[in-house]
Amino acid sequence: MKIAIVGAGAIGGMITALLARIGADPLLIARGSTLAAIRQYGLTFEDATFQDAASGFTCHPRVTDAPQVEGPQDLIIIAVKAHQIKSALPMITPLMGPNTHILTAINGLPWWFFQGADGPHKNHILKHVDPDGTLSRQFDPSRIIGCAVYLASEVIAPYTIKSSGANRLVIGAITQPPPAILSEIAPVMEAAGLTCTVSEAIRADVLNKLMGNLWANPLSVVTGGTLDIMTHDPQISGIGRRMMEEFSDLCAALKVSLSVTIDQRFQGGLKLGAFRTSMLQDYDRGRAIELDAILGAAIEVADLLKTPCDTMRMVYALTRMRAEATGCYQKPV
Repeated sequence: MKIAIVGAGAIGGMITALLARIGADPLLIARGSTLAAIRQYGLTFEDATFQDAASGFTCHPRVTDAPQVEGPQDLIIIAVKAHQIKSALPMITPLMGPNTHILTAINGLPWWFFQGADGPHKNHILKHVDPDGTLSRQFDPSRIIGCAVYLASEVIAPYTIKSSGANRLVIGAITQPPPAILSEIAPVMEAAGLTCTVSEAIRADVLNKLMGNLWANPLSVVTGGTLDIMTHDPQISGIGRRMMEEFSDLCAALKVSLSVTIDQRFQGGLKLGAFRTSMLQDYDRGRAIELDAILGAAIEVADLLKTPCDTMRMVYALTRMRAEATGCYQKPV
């Protein structure tokens, strides 16, 4: 299987390194200083808790900023931030052929959430992630493989990825029948050391993952706190609880049963310890945060379904203003 990963951040870098280690020969699409660093030093993966990689390893994957030279791939893993996908299209489309499938290893509500879905909101375009419908037009839903990403990783240098041990992917087709390639992906990821589960209800899995991100990511930007600190603080965790209660109402309106309770979600966060969320990592580095994909789109869906979201709306406003003040917020375009 010819696999290309677009984006050399925490998610894309980790998947690339693990695939390269088993000889899967992934193609990594990167740009600028990251491209130069990986070409010079290779890609290093560090995690003291991850199987046999206790001391870390360095690999030398194929890496390029000229995807047109490589041609069509069997699978493209989109691992850039949700708000970067549109600008990354020139790096993605040259890799697409008539049999190419797209796996979206991204946080938040994806642009495809209502594409091909049953119900009154079928094919509704989420303005917070795809304001002009470009992504909905670009990608055939039958070739999209959704993904709920549970990778606690962080970029600590342009060529070094550090993981806290979470290493799970949940994948699934967003239309029926599922493509044949779906059954081929999980064994490859498992061989690389990732737990990879194939789901028949990927939208529900995306919502289950979002429940944790929805409160912790924006509140970490507002407070500067790590997961353990925020969870132990009764006032901050109280706000987080109200956000998750509102999100649970949203899911109920979508007829989705959440598999994890709010208390279990808090306990899961505590297990990660002093972990800095991906949004806080971006904020600290002066990069645009994924506020609209993670929280803005959820508010949009709540408004669409007419479910309460006052706490989510308040936290969105606080986070947006804080990020705007430091140039870390980009309005969806």
